[in-house]
Amino acid sequence: MENSTVQVKKGYYATRKRRQMWFLIALCIVPLLNFAIFWVYVNFKTILLTFQQYDTSTSTYEPIGLTRYISVFKDYVLGRDPAKQRMYINALRAIVINLIILPIAFVASYSFYKKIRFEKFFRVLFMFPSIISIVVLTMVFRYMFHGEFGPIALLAEKLTGEKVSWLSSDSDRLWPLIYTYAIWAGLGTNVIMISGAMLRIPGDITEACLIDGVGFWREALQFVLPLIMPTIGIYIISILSSCLSFTMQPMLITGDNVGPENKFLTMSWYIYRATNGGNKEQMLEASTVGIVFSLLLTPFIIGARVLANKITPDVDF
Repeated sequence: MENSTVQVKKGYYATRKRRQMWFLIALCIVPLLNFAIFWVYVNFKTILLTFQQYDTSTSTYEPIGLTRYISVFKDYVLGRDPAKQRMYINALRAIVINLIILPIAFVASYSFYKKIRFEKFFRVLFMFPSIISIVVLTMVFRYMFHGEFGPIALLAEKLTGEKVSWLSSDSDRLWPLIYTYAIWAGLGTNVIMISGAMLRIPGDITEACLIDGVGFWREALQFVLPLIMPTIGIYIISILSSCLSFTMQPMLITGDNVGPENKFLTMSWYIYRATNGGNKEQMLEASTVGIVFSLLLTPFIIGARVLANKITPDVDF
């Protein structure tokens, strides 16, 4: 009787383990199929074509090995072609922009967390750019600095006595305008993310700081910041990957004008232009540029992830 009971229990646990295994397999099937179809299948031919060259005389693709990759690395990274290297440098500007956004978003989020005066008004002011279409937002921003009728440009003209033309392709002030716009438009999302992390902090900690007489900035840097470091760590990783998608801000502010010697062109913007209006060779070079750029950034992103895990404390509340 005991042996039969033991066998029944073993059979039950074995069946339960099999069901759990099949359940886990079923959970993994959907994301794996999604990855296989929408990434591997879609990109496999594109990656394969980067090792080939289109022959116009025969209308066929011929293998060229790593020739295109070597050429792209020398032109874009090592600077054999300064105009192409400028695209690579411009893409890295996204990292600088996000590094500027981080402390501003932290201070704004902490101020909202402490319920400063007119907190609701300032919260709406920060979130406003995030709820408007980027095209509309850019149009408003361009009109503000337009040399003919922009209020800020007209004010600068009155103060200096000289006509300003900040939006022209040869202007040295156009990149600062792109920085300003990208910071303004990107603050809202980051404030939401950091504010959400701060709202999870237990109220007991805030009360203890209040009882002990901890100052505003000391509480921010020694108590609040360490407790939201997991969120900050994720943001730091996203900073590095942001240069892969730095397209809309310079493209819309400049009016799709890359400027002399690709002054405002970024990597992702170049890929967008090549795939929408380029010939076969330009499309293949754009694909190679994207792969090379991704391969160069991958070790830095992995290193940032490892570093973030080491410096980020394990917070559980």
